[in-house]
Amino acid sequence: MLDAGHGGKDPGNLGTGRYKENEKEIALKVTLMIGEYISEAFPDLKVLYTRIDDSYPTLRGRTDFANDNNADLFISIHCDAFDKSSAHGTSSHVMGLDYSEKNLRVAQKENSVIYLEDNYKENYDGFEPNTPESYIIFSLTQNVYLDQSIQIANNVQKQFTERVKRKNRGVKQAPFWVTSRVNMPSVLIELGFLTNPDEEDFLHSENGQIYMASAIFRAFKEYKETVDGLLVIDKDDNNEDLKEIEILENKDLKEELNIVFKIQLGTYLKSMKNSSVFDGMNVEEDLANGTYRYLLSVGNDKKEADKLKLKHRSGKFAGAFIVAFHNEKQISVKEALDLLNK
Repeated sequence: MLDAGHGGKDPGNLGTGRYKENEKEIALKVTLMIGEYISEAFPDLKVLYTRIDDSYPTLRGRTDFANDNNADLFISIHCDAFDKSSAHGTSSHVMGLDYSEKNLRVAQKENSVIYLEDNYKENYDGFEPNTPESYIIFSLTQNVYLDQSIQIANNVQKQFTERVKRKNRGVKQAPFWVTSRVNMPSVLIELGFLTNPDEEDFLHSENGQIYMASAIFRAFKEYKETVDGLLVIDKDDNNEDLKEIEILENKDLKEELNIVFKIQLGTYLKSMKNSSVFDGMNVEEDLANGTYRYLLSVGNDKKEADKLKLKHRSGKFAGAFIVAFHNEKQISVKEALDLLNK
């Protein structure tokens, strides 16, 4: 589910005022590009949009649409703004309760668009964006998708930094309505600051929009390959169980290849190394792009990795999934299986 922020009577932020188009137009153009790239690369994957024109879907309408369609991932596209023109860079936001006062203010600004709606109090169950006390409602949301949300957000920031050479402002937690009320992993992406003249020029240019859309597509592709884990359906199985692609059992060959499968248990925005959640577990802590992830090493046996993944998914780590490494460098599970099958 791709969500172009704002739209219609809600222009979003106006930037420096040097352009006729505002945040809503840029968000839509980039969103449609992302959808085209995904559809071309994965024709069997269904891409849905909360809007495809200059219309104004309500915040609740966006989340209800995603939930009603049982979407697997929700990506919301926005542009940032600040009262100082020097502010610049990209950021990605996930739902979480460990947010700062600064991030709360950003969320309040985005959530305040509900004031444009008639009967917003009834539509949002009395939620008041500008009242901090109202955000206690978000604590009632069971966020079982935080790990996957941070994963896609981290991928996005990595692509922005390495491929498009944008300043990385990091992955942040903030109580946005659209990322908190969907029943799936979700991320809200800020492409840059329209109040910064240089970034505004870049985001208004066709090349800039192509670069940003391409970066988000690459992040999505990496996320999909990781989360899917190359599971395929055996059509001859009456129970429609998911079976893994067969790999060679030659252990000597596997050891020479130095392929290691690990279970990623969780991703957090602060160190959890000494947390009781990992008591009795020999977890590895890995810090990258400001996020901490926790891994359990399995070895080169993919079937054992599958068993351990399922064990932890049925326990405390519902979002556990398999990652692969070759010579201590992370690769996709597909690449690891391809190497093992040579």
